[in-house]
Amino acid sequence: MDLRASSTALDTVLFVLLVGVAVGTLAGVGDRRPPGGDRVAEETADLLATATTEVTYTRSARVPSSALLDGDDTVTVTSDRTAAGTRAELLAAAALADPSLGGTALTGVDGDLRVGARNATERVLHTREATAQVAVTWRPYPDATLRSSFTVGEAPPGDADVSVATVAAASGLPNVTGPAERAARANGYDGVAGVLADAVVAGLFPPGETRDALYSEGPDRALVAHRYRRASATLGVDTAKFLTPGHLDQANKRLSSGLAKRLAADLRRQYDSPDAAAEAVRAHQVRIVVRTWSG
Repeated sequence: MDLRASSTALDTVLFVLLVGVAVGTLAGVGDRRPPGGDRVAEETADLLATATTEVTYTRSARVPSSALLDGDDTVTVTSDRTAAGTRAELLAAAALADPSLGGTALTGVDGDLRVGARNATERVLHTREATAQVAVTWRPYPDATLRSSFTVGEAPPGDADVSVATVAAASGLPNVTGPAERAARANGYDGVAGVLADAVVAGLFPPGETRDALYSEGPDRALVAHRYRRASATLGVDTAKFLTPGHLDQANKRLSSGLAKRLAADLRRQYDSPDAAAEAVRAHQVRIVVRTWSG
């Protein structure tokens, strides 16, 4: 059985949460540093950061039929969505929608948003003057086990003369470098990891909007529950009894606790001290690199 609905409720959660901050703090432009002053790379980066567009995508998952109806079978739940913004904002939203932890997707949905953002970007990459590739990367600190990355366009030939420009887009998560530094002094690596985990979980599962979805009927409710089940399985925690509008804070605390344990272990492996780990935190930024070449 397939259940489909046209919905903007959760799309609003995603867009406001993940890219709304970019408009206010970076004015959509970001930081562009084209080596050698390459005009095509700079203009492409500027286009991504300033020109707006709209993408339509779907969010879908296989869920137990008991999430919506009586029965023991599984059903495909699909919700049609629309998101609008600059291409850089849409790329950043796609990066943060479903990060992976140790190679495993946290929520298992929103791949179609990435496809939509890719398609919208690819349409403006190729000109008569040059070909371009865009690489999108989010990591809360360098080489983090929690990450998201993808590319738009083919890689340049090995012998190509490549020029580069960079856009530093806002991820939509708060800048928690300062709180992480304070937590490092108070609680070491665990403190840094806790600050990061709280920010990520609040970003992926904002209590207010998520609570509204659970109050609703149909696909939105089922998709939110699916995302919690997927994240809970990845993190090794149990949130099933908290997936009601009145208990989402407890569900998020469990997800945050599970994520913090994984991040603390990763930070200990990579950094000589909690202070060094905290100073490396950049969860609020998505790096978008434009590479251009002739031919």
